[in-house]
Amino acid sequence: MEKKMLEMMQTTEMLGKQVQEQNHTLRQLHGRNSDLETQLHDLEAEQQTQLAGLQVEKEQLYRLLSHQSNTLAGIQQSLYASSNNSSQLWQKQVQLLENLQRLMQLVEQGPDAAEEVFRDCEDIRRSGVNQDGVYTIHVPNLDVPKRVFCVMDPDGGAWTVIQRRENGKVNFNRNWEDYKQGFGDPAGEYWLGNEAVHQLSSSTIYSLRVELEDWGGSTSQENFKHFQLGSKEEYYKIFVNGYSGIMQELGQVILWNNSFSTRDADHDNCGCNCAAIMSGGWWFDACGGSNLNGIYYPAGQHLHKMNGIRWNFFRGTTYSLRASRMMMRPLLS
Repeated sequence: MEKKMLEMMQTTEMLGKQVQEQNHTLRQLHGRNSDLETQLHDLEAEQQTQLAGLQVEKEQLYRLLSHQSNTLAGIQQSLYASSNNSSQLWQKQVQLLENLQRLMQLVEQGPDAAEEVFRDCEDIRRSGVNQDGVYTIHVPNLDVPKRVFCVMDPDGGAWTVIQRRENGKVNFNRNWEDYKQGFGDPAGEYWLGNEAVHQLSSSTIYSLRVELEDWGGSTSQENFKHFQLGSKEEYYKIFVNGYSGIMQELGQVILWNNSFSTRDADHDNCGCNCAAIMSGGWWFDACGGSNLNGIYYPAGQHLHKMNGIRWNFFRGTTYSLRASRMMMRPLLS
């Protein structure tokens, strides 16, 4: 009996030690578990931070890509426009170089040279002006500057207007001296002057354009590739060739090498005085063909008029036109 009691006590003591050891092991495991939970929480927090950072970077990259896409689209559009305008850019570059050379010449010539730089409307255009309007030119061998109307042609060059009719406000039935010196208002109806046209066309090869309009709004454009006016000793004879217009080959004869005549200076090819009969000063042959400086007849009175504003190949010999304009430009190369 005592022996059994002793064995039970030993067994109980051994079990107690085992329980203590297990409790100790459990405490250690619990501590490790707590450490693992802390590490896991830290890892989760770190992962969330990293994910948030990646999301921000993703949004930044998306915005950057969107900006770059818009930039590339703008560049492509600019390149396309640049390609389409390459010829215009080249022409502008040439014009700027010409302007630079002109400015260098002005600097070399001194401050007084700027007053004589523009000999015609083409010179004005090359200086950078691109608006139609009234400007001052200095014609070679003329002491007094001339006011002229300039037409800037989008197809190239600039036209110096030498004659314009549009409302009848200016009397064109003038004498020889008036037609030599010029008269009227360049902002409206005017005649530039035979001497000025002679001086311009004697030093540079010019083209001539004649624009016509009837009372119904129909228009015609007569072009002469080469145009020159002789001297006063030649009675300001007109020389034209290279015609293009409504009458093809026949159109050139309408102004073919005729001398200028006025009522007090008859140089036509008629036994009569065409200027006295037809009115105005013109390059009359035998009174026919044309006369853009005749009497201005208003609408309703413009039919059956031999002494009106005529261009026979446009509306006939007795139809007085509503408007006309003659202008000259240096021959385009």
